[in-house]
Amino acid sequence: MTLLEIRDVSKSFGPVSVLHGVDMSVDRGEVVGLVGDNGAGKSTLMKIVTGMYTADQGALTLDGEDILTHSPGERRRMGIEMIYQDLALAKQQDVAANIFLGREPQKKILGINFVDRATMRAEAQA
Repeated sequence: MTLLEIRDVSKSFGPVSVLHGVDMSVDRGEVVGLVGDNGAGKSTLMKIVTGMYTADQGALTLDGEDILTHSPGERRRMGIEMIYQDLALAKQQDVAANIFLGREPQKKILGINFVDRATMRAEAQA
């Protein structure tokens, strides 16, 4: 069953065409690697998927729902996340802390909010 479908996605920055007619699908439970030369458009495509960039044309669906008009926040709530390749994001933090940076799950103890590190670790390993 297709989870994410990218059809005929194109993106230009001024006169420079970065993506042209990209098609890709990811099935539920599938792990996919996106590989290409520097400047091939990998990051641009992922930024379109996360909503950071808008596609000039094409279709993008998640579980059959068109998400091209959804904001980055809406897409994040739907489960679309991107971890950037810059490994120096927060060197002093572990992987789970970097994944949840800025949106750490909370738990209350005696009415005081604390970061729920156990949930972070469990979700990072899922």
